[in-house]
Amino acid sequence: MPIKGKVADRLQSSMLSVPGRYKVANALMLKGAWLCCVLGGVVFGLPALLIMFSVSLWQKELRHDLPYVLVLGAAGLCLDTLWLHTGVLDYGSAAVGLPLGLTLAPAWIVMLWLAVGLSIRHSLIFLVNRPLFGALLVGCGSPLSYLTGERFGAVEIPSMDGLVVLAAVWIGLFFAVFSWAKTRLTTD
Repeated sequence: MPIKGKVADRLQSSMLSVPGRYKVANALMLKGAWLCCVLGGVVFGLPALLIMFSVSLWQKELRHDLPYVLVLGAAGLCLDTLWLHTGVLDYGSAAVGLPLGLTLAPAWIVMLWLAVGLSIRHSLIFLVNRPLFGALLVGCGSPLSYLTGERFGAVEIPSMDGLVVLAAVWIGLFFAVFSWAKTRLTTD
């Protein structure tokens, strides 16, 4: 069953409630957050992410967005740290070194995952309605995102073979997330 504007119906009291306006604003904020995080790390990424959180709070959507933010934030931290340790990706000095030789993915990449969580119910809702298509689109597009990040100097990709594994994992993850979101949104 497709989601029929349940999320949009809750937005009727704001200037962003004009049909599609909040979705467009959210998509622009997501793209802006990507650019800010990739080009400026935490210094530019944090303000962009705070704007997304502020708008979600202002729209009275944060309570509904938070489960996706938390799940994708944790998944992103784990996955990008895994990619770092398995040699799929190299974040260089941006990786977070902890005691006992443990290294985590940089904060800016986790912030991107949080931004995606803030977009699941809004600009990415069309993918939630079609979980398999959405998962394939996002999963197959993920290597392109990392390759673009490499061009900007944010990450190094030692071997292109790892990107195939990365894409496959993203397909599985986002199929699960989009299916979960669709189930939650159709039962609300």
